[in-house]
Amino acid sequence: MDASEIRHSLDLLVRLIDTTTGLTVEERNVRFWKDDRPVRPIPRGSGNYVFLNCGRADGELSVRVYGFEPCRMTIRYEELDSRMPTKEAFLIPSESASGGQPVITFSGKLPGITEIQAVSPGHAGCCISGFDERKRIMKLFKTHRLGMDDIFYGLVHPQQQTYEPFEVVKELQDGSVKISRPLAEAFTVNAPVARIVFGSVSEDGSYLLRVRDDAENLVYLVRYVAEGKAAFRTVDFHRAGERKLEQEESVWDNL
Repeated sequence: MDASEIRHSLDLLVRLIDTTTGLTVEERNVRFWKDDRPVRPIPRGSGNYVFLNCGRADGELSVRVYGFEPCRMTIRYEELDSRMPTKEAFLIPSESASGGQPVITFSGKLPGITEIQAVSPGHAGCCISGFDERKRIMKLFKTHRLGMDDIFYGLVHPQQQTYEPFEVVKELQDGSVKISRPLAEAFTVNAPVARIVFGSVSEDGSYLLRVRDDAENLVYLVRYVAEGKAAFRTVDFHRAGERKLEQEESVWDNL
């Protein structure tokens, strides 16, 4: 009898991440939909879910996790690694079930908004010391940095009160990191490098951004894109009076 051989194709790996902490989500009450049809990936622990033998068609993937807001992502395989196609689902804690940890909510409507995110320069784990443009290697001064496992960071420009988002593809042994593309903006040595907190936007212009109320200093640089243009606001999340994006009344809820 000939031995049969069973092969499995890994078509997608989804990592569930609490965007306010950068930690993986261990909650087991999780449901997925692909193009609005229920699907059942295989849980692999530490917030990882794998899709096997389901094909690599682009589409919309929705995730519902207890304690977090619903998350909807667009899967485009040309943007993912061909050998290990991985998609990070950045989950926003819900107000009703945030694990007992208080959160501060920034939400509202802004016509044409397509993206919102933020970094906290005061809680940066490291600073830039140099950049090799050809090799795309960023050299870093270590402060309390324990590792750059969160992938998405912002290089802060303190004078301009802006930051440039970038993506880490590999952490090197000397403490430097290789990033996905060359930096497009000039920087100053010792500029902070901070993890990005992602928000969400809807087609009707609604936006949502939450942070953990876990420090006395909660000053963030909020970056949002509307009508194809990026803009920044410096926001103290402890000041209820700072309730606006440009030309828009926003709603703050300190829980």
